[in-house]
Amino acid sequence: MKSQLRISILLLFSYFLSLCAEKIDDSIHYYIQFTNDLSIIKEPPALEDSESSDDYVRIMSKNNEQFLCKLPQIVPDEEKPVEYSGLTAGKLLETILYKEKLCSYLIDVYWTYQVCHGRYAIQFHEDKMLNGQISRTEYYLGNFDAALTASTNENIKPQTRRIENEDYPYYSVSYNHGTTCDVTGKPRTTDVVYICVENVQNKILSVTEISSCHYEIVIMTDLLCRHPEYRISEKRNHKILCWNQDAKNDKDAKPMSLQRLDDFHDTTFKREFTINEVEEHEEEVEEGGVLDEKEYQRLKEIQQTGFVLGGVKRFTAKDSLANAPSVVQHTVNRILTGEDCIIAGTGWWKYEFCYGKHVIQYHEDANGQRSEILLGVFDAVIHKEWVKLDPKNRGAIKGTQQIMQLNHIYSKGDICDETGAHRNVEVRVRCATADHSALAFSMHLTEPKTCQYVLTIDSERFCEPFQFADDYGLIEIIPLGGIRTETTTAVYTDEEDGVVAEEEEEEHGDEDDAKVHEEL
Repeated sequence: MKSQLRISILLLFSYFLSLCAEKIDDSIHYYIQFTNDLSIIKEPPALEDSESSDDYVRIMSKNNEQFLCKLPQIVPDEEKPVEYSGLTAGKLLETILYKEKLCSYLIDVYWTYQVCHGRYAIQFHEDKMLNGQISRTEYYLGNFDAALTASTNENIKPQTRRIENEDYPYYSVSYNHGTTCDVTGKPRTTDVVYICVENVQNKILSVTEISSCHYEIVIMTDLLCRHPEYRISEKRNHKILCWNQDAKNDKDAKPMSLQRLDDFHDTTFKREFTINEVEEHEEEVEEGGVLDEKEYQRLKEIQQTGFVLGGVKRFTAKDSLANAPSVVQHTVNRILTGEDCIIAGTGWWKYEFCYGKHVIQYHEDANGQRSEILLGVFDAVIHKEWVKLDPKNRGAIKGTQQIMQLNHIYSKGDICDETGAHRNVEVRVRCATADHSALAFSMHLTEPKTCQYVLTIDSERFCEPFQFADDYGLIEIIPLGGIRTETTTAVYTDEEDGVVAEEEEEEHGDEDDAKVHEEL
């Protein structure tokens, strides 16, 4: 299999940029493929000719590895005028969002943000007092300003802005005359920015205070996708093919230092965030971040065992360091198997999330004594029934041409004294950058209702595995070698397994349904 590596983590590509600055546009996506098969590079130039060729370049690595690289020919796409006679972007929002008085919510670490489209935007925080009453702190971020919105969007062709490494056409709506700001002495204001994201219904992507008491709220909605001017343009990937004349096979075609760097990312996991189970001995790395030969061979042996993603890959994740094969392998074998648990919390309570297993709230005193509350455990049967009740907002949530979020329910937690019912927690695992790092995690927990929790976890590490999830948001993992073993989060498609599952469901169907509806 030919090795591929995205340019975002390839220092080698900077050399191409310096040689071919006039030919390469950063709005075009490239990837580099290494091979030892010269026959796939048709009509390679002679050594002396390649130095001045626009189609080929010869380079040498610091380990004296020789490469001949063929550059792709890029033909710019001709922009064709868009023929559209439907509703304008403003009318699309007005006809559906405003008329039906729909609202969108975002639960952050402390604040909850609410945008009631065409009416107002607020942020609020609720505290449960000792007497059981709820104390609410609330600020209006602005009220809908129809006149200012119309003047802001008077241009026929929408403007674009970069959001999550893509250029999105957007429609901006102004909200003014909010609660007076203590800092400026003026009313709070908000720009609500709508972008087209297929199959996403009015979800808040981000809230940013761009200046004192002036906010920007980005909302993803498929309503704008009905207008062709607001659809994001598709970008093609172009291959740069590099022949390694010193490699014995395709597996060794990638530069040695690059292969070691790839393996090195396996060891960054423990340095980026806290995990529950730490291996007895840490990987030792030479100064400068390069593994020694003994450690390099040990990591290669580890890669021969463990689990891999199964099922069908439905979408392609965006470029990221977290999508490097070694990082994905680590995520699958440590996080998705539940071997390593993610821990967060800086106050009295800490939270432990073990994927596909449980969510625990705990406190550990100075003597190491641990008091814990079970918030929920994962049950695939209950989870599927929970998704069926609201399939658009549960299970796998698709964003722009990829799955961006998985919503799972963890139920059967400890009994809540206030409600007399089991605790449960909705876990929202998102493909999103955490703490400005491709490998880190961020996690926060809120309690919108008594003993009913929402746990949100962000990391780019989830982006690649998400693309294998089914509609229930379940990811299949299988051992290397193809022998399937049952895990709580796996969904299998083998005909033999399917027959067994159907027989068991027929035998215990009534009993399972009763338990599921009781839990829900």
